[in-house]
Amino acid sequence: MQTVFDYEKVGKRGKIDSFVLLSTSPRRKDLLSFLNPKIESVEVDERALENHYMEHFKQDDFLTRSAKVCCEISKAKSDKELEADTLYLSADTIVVADGQIFNKPRDLAEANAMFRSYFGKSHHVVTSVCLRMKGYLEVFYTVAKIEFVNFYPALEQVVTDYISLKQPLDKAGAYGFQELDPRSVKSVTGDIHTIIGLPVAEVSERIFKEV
Repeated sequence: MQTVFDYEKVGKRGKIDSFVLLSTSPRRKDLLSFLNPKIESVEVDERALENHYMEHFKQDDFLTRSAKVCCEISKAKSDKELEADTLYLSADTIVVADGQIFNKPRDLAEANAMFRSYFGKSHHVVTSVCLRMKGYLEVFYTVAKIEFVNFYPALEQVVTDYISLKQPLDKAGAYGFQELDPRSVKSVTGDIHTIIGLPVAEVSERIFKEV
């Protein structure tokens, strides 16, 4: 299974003196602590972008279509005035299951329905990353597949506890991988950090490789 895909690349990267993470996600901040980035953010209407680009890319299969939408959202999150010699990093994560995109649940009832729907099946998580400097843009995405076990009665308490205790409302697809009870997950294909919210190894290689 291919897990890393290039989406767009324009220009040539220059020297980097500082880093800015365009995200308020504490998970992404922790994952990029080795860069010691400044934290900023750009407000975007993610659902409007999703609706527009899902129509724009309708000729693609659903997973590819969703991944391209994810890339456009991460690009939009980097649309700001850029400082010289500064690398800006923005990202977006989506869950694709049952032929639809699972965004952050609106309430606990929706979170419960999303979470229960994973059992006995596999679904995909896509994280797109935009690296931007003055005169330079690189966008790529990574895909991971996660398979949940078949549901059995002893897991009822696992599901109930997760929905009530782990605050799933701020997470795409209603879960954070690092918080899952290991009894729920049968297998993972790809980088687990794609599921957590940022493919750190791929990001680091692209930033620090020779150019």
